[in-house]
Amino acid sequence: MNAKLVAIYRRALEQNKVELTLREAVDTVGYSEKQVKRDMKMWETFGWVEYRPGKGRGHESVLRFQPEFDRTLRAWIDESFVQASMADAAKWLEWDWPPALREVIQALIWSRFGFEQTEEDRFIFPRTRALESLDPLDIHIAMEASLSRHVFDRLFEWDGTTVQSSLAHYIEETPFGFRCYIRKGVTFHNGVTLSAKDVVYSLNRLLDHGKQVWLFAPIERVESPAPYVIDLHTKAHMAYIERLLAQTPASITYQGAEGVVGTGPFKLEQTSEEVVRLRAFERGLRPRPSLDVVEFVTFSETDYAKWSTRDDHSLVKWIAEAGARYLVFNMRQSWLKDDAPARHAIQRAIQKEAFVEMGGERHQVAHGFFPEMSRPVHVPGEGTICQRPLRLLHLPFEVAAQDAALVATQLRTAGFTVETDTYTIGSLLQDETLCRADLILCGEMMSEDLDLAFLAFLTSELSLVGKLLANGVELRAMMDRYQQTDMSAWSMLHREVERYLTEEALVIPLYHVARERRFPSFFGDVPLDVFGHPRYDQLWIRPSV
Repeated sequence: MNAKLVAIYRRALEQNKVELTLREAVDTVGYSEKQVKRDMKMWETFGWVEYRPGKGRGHESVLRFQPEFDRTLRAWIDESFVQASMADAAKWLEWDWPPALREVIQALIWSRFGFEQTEEDRFIFPRTRALESLDPLDIHIAMEASLSRHVFDRLFEWDGTTVQSSLAHYIEETPFGFRCYIRKGVTFHNGVTLSAKDVVYSLNRLLDHGKQVWLFAPIERVESPAPYVIDLHTKAHMAYIERLLAQTPASITYQGAEGVVGTGPFKLEQTSEEVVRLRAFERGLRPRPSLDVVEFVTFSETDYAKWSTRDDHSLVKWIAEAGARYLVFNMRQSWLKDDAPARHAIQRAIQKEAFVEMGGERHQVAHGFFPEMSRPVHVPGEGTICQRPLRLLHLPFEVAAQDAALVATQLRTAGFTVETDTYTIGSLLQDETLCRADLILCGEMMSEDLDLAFLAFLTSELSLVGKLLANGVELRAMMDRYQQTDMSAWSMLHREVERYLTEEALVIPLYHVARERRFPSFFGDVPLDVFGHPRYDQLWIRPSV
């Protein structure tokens, strides 16, 4: 069975026929007549169809479905699903099925998503896109950040209020900076024992090739005087260094298997565009997860939405995100970089309340990136309307498209000419994307360490704002003040930076997000991380017995 035969059968049903001409079949699937004929011979050997070649002028070749084909097709679905992987089954939904049969396949797939207990406890979860890299140095997306922290450990962990020891069990001040002592007996997922040389390699890799140069710049170099000791040469104070080493980019990985092998509670067993599979690590630093396998299968956004709102998804949690959806001006390649009056006119044309009125995950109007501190900031004078067209880019998802449509409408009402287009997550930071944008709609979800997440947002090469704005002289001077200011006073600096971004019309925060997460009822209570994703290492399920 294949997608071509299914699509041809659907067309026959829609036309209330049991047969189609060869020409109609070719038109339905978009393949050449030769290819379709080749498939027809195979279908005929299985007894699914009868093919009658046309003889003479005016007599077309005909494909006729056998009377019991619907039952045959349903039996094939049932039998094949037992043997099919979730990745293969999810691909079936890309076929052009008759609606009733598509619902059958959806129900079968939905029944397998969630908890599965055979010889091992498995949790299978749908996702709507292929994952980007899990390499800690490359991560700039919440889903990847969440999964990465299940695969890799760091020297320290930040729980939102205090620093906890992790791979490092002790740190002390020295004349050159700090000395950390590494736990003994920790092994990587490949069975190799962790030692100081692995920590030195990971941190030096971060310093040499990381995308958050400014944030980690206070660490001058890392050395190892003994097998389980590392020395950090720095003039920064301990509070900053400990929290810095708890960040995702400071995760400890294995040379030659960066982004794949760590010491975390799950090891990466398989990764592809179709599926990502994590397996519990028996000898991890933390207690072994109760789940044996966590698997993510690529699923369409529409099917995911239907699955997540099923009646048995009775456990609902709302996650108020730190960060905001925002509009950023392309201050590197757009004509707007030299036209502050036009930027201010755009700024005044945006009516943020209208976004929140659209509902959904749009929780409250944003004036900055910290929801609890969000206060209106003065917007300078009227500005001028420029007749040059504005190119607005947005992600190809439903919510982003709605936001872009509203931005475009508001700007057109104010007198601007606006063209909209989309970009993909993977292409956002590429020059090919940026060169065609004047304005870009994006979102920032900050990690659990909000202070450092905000600094990374402003300076990192993996942040759109950092890439477009970080080289500005005034902003750079403001950022340098952080390294001379005690962390207890950073909230004041945050406010000053947000005011600068607004008054100079560099960024327009639009709204803060509160995201709804729905889970099947058999979960019970679900521990969630700051990104709103389950803590899979703490998740367990009480099955019916």
